[in-house]
Amino acid sequence: MDRTARSEIEHRWDCTDFEGRRADEILAAFDRGGGYDALKCRASIPLSRNVFEQATNDRHEQPLRLVAKAASGLDSFDLDAADDLGVTVLSTPGANAGAVAELTIGLMLDALRGISKRDRALRSGDWGTAVDGMPVRSLSDSRVGLVGNGAIARAVAERLTPFGAEVWVHGSPRFTAEEAARWPAYRAENLRALLTGCDIISVHVPAAPATTGLIGARELRWMKPGSVLVNTSREQVVPEDALDAALRDPSCGLGHAAVDVFATEGESFSSRLASNPHATLSPHVGGMTLSAMKASSERLLDEIARFYANTSEDTP
Repeated sequence: MDRTARSEIEHRWDCTDFEGRRADEILAAFDRGGGYDALKCRASIPLSRNVFEQATNDRHEQPLRLVAKAASGLDSFDLDAADDLGVTVLSTPGANAGAVAELTIGLMLDALRGISKRDRALRSGDWGTAVDGMPVRSLSDSRVGLVGNGAIARAVAERLTPFGAEVWVHGSPRFTAEEAARWPAYRAENLRALLTGCDIISVHVPAAPATTGLIGARELRWMKPGSVLVNTSREQVVPEDALDAALRDPSCGLGHAAVDVFATEGESFSSRLASNPHATLSPHVGGMTLSAMKASSERLLDEIARFYANTSEDTP
């Protein structure tokens, strides 16, 4: 969290820091502290129905009423349970859109130009491998397809314009022709048209039942020969196993993937893509720039203050 915002939180409210990435660690911290009125978090910690039930139990001096996350993705939270138990969940959607868009384009450039691969070859003294595959395609030669029409997808589309790339978008049913006319992009009628018609596909939809497995084994086979897929969304949307298999299948058009999200992250990270020579991996850092984290923290601070003002509470 931004230091200024953190200092402000500590000044205004009584706070306790604890490390907790697993459900049992979070609940143990609640038991030690006699409960907490609010939980501020950033990482994708697991807040299941059981966690919410235990944290709101009246055995605690202060049962949980508020969860605040300085990020947009809430897929690791059981939001139905939070609603049932009267817990307000705050987040900061869109605050990191520019940062994620920057990394997305960086991953596109790496996939097209082989920047990281050529760096590794030169460090090992292998000039031949470093210049293998030249010349390469550029963004100005490419048609880029965006899956999703949220703030991040819009930021990617806007940043691609100076590169000269042609941009297509396939969004939700709300992404009408009228809405698309306000974008620096063309509207693809359906997902198949996007996947078959674009050189680069970039995924920007949230994890939800409707998007789980949205781009799986069948959809990956629709992609153009030598095409690139970038996923800064969620692993559930483009399952790692399907992506790994497609990259290893010579009959599949997909040529390279760049991924910032995984099924298992953190200290226990593992992925089949780690041994795939046709994949570039990034450790889920799309939104971690100084400006994005500052914007997220400041917005979250405002939301927390508004919550307590609306509930006539000065301190948690």
